[in-house]
Amino acid sequence: MIYLYDGTFEGVLSGIYVMFHQKCPVDAARLMHKDRYQYGIFDEVVLVETQVEEAGKVASSIIETFGQEAFRRIGYAYLSEDEAFGTILFKCLKRAYKLGGMAFENLSDPDILALYKCFNAVARESHRMLGLLRFMELEKGVYYAPFDPTYDLLGLMVPHFTERLNDQVWVIHDIKRRKAAFYNGHEVHFGELDPLDTMSLSAREHDYQKMWQGYFEHIAIDARKNPKLHRQMMPKKYWKYLVEKLH
Repeated sequence: MIYLYDGTFEGVLSGIYVMFHQKCPVDAARLMHKDRYQYGIFDEVVLVETQVEEAGKVASSIIETFGQEAFRRIGYAYLSEDEAFGTILFKCLKRAYKLGGMAFENLSDPDILALYKCFNAVARESHRMLGLLRFMELEKGVYYAPFDPTYDLLGLMVPHFTERLNDQVWVIHDIKRRKAAFYNGHEVHFGELDPLDTMSLSAREHDYQKMWQGYFEHIAIDARKNPKLHRQMMPKKYWKYLVEKLH
């Protein structure tokens, strides 16, 4: 049995509600994003309708039974965009409700561990990106930060920068997913944004970039260079948007 949801977080929770309500066996059902599923001739398919009320019941049950941290892990794991996330979550919750309140700490269980791996991958990259995200001042005084994360991190970046840069107007742009967070100095709006063909940097930004690139070059000590460690701390896939690596 294949259950298909619309790709939203509420959609996957609605799918969980239906599957539990129908008492689906763990090994005989899958929950998948409808846009990523390839129909098989012998598959029995159920299209899950997203129901906010049902999704809310699932969320409340998870929080009441396992705590806020467990629900946070599920939210992060969803952002991993793993094609099997729905099924992973279903198996995890089936096992967790049998184990009881501390189930999400039982990483020796393969179903619990599978969800934790999705969570941990997102948590690790989001923490790294807080240090690697670079803002550039454009001509009109807007600070612009493009990035291309492996996972869907945009929403996780926003709270940090609304606190740290609360007196600035800025845009954080996820190039890969063509969406952005726009902060006007008071509130954040999310919307679609295609990659920019050109960027008009302010004169001050040009000067700052030259100074930062020069500083980055001059603090390097040849005898202590460790390219392997450097790539571990600052993976090469992120260099495209790092000012110090643009020249």
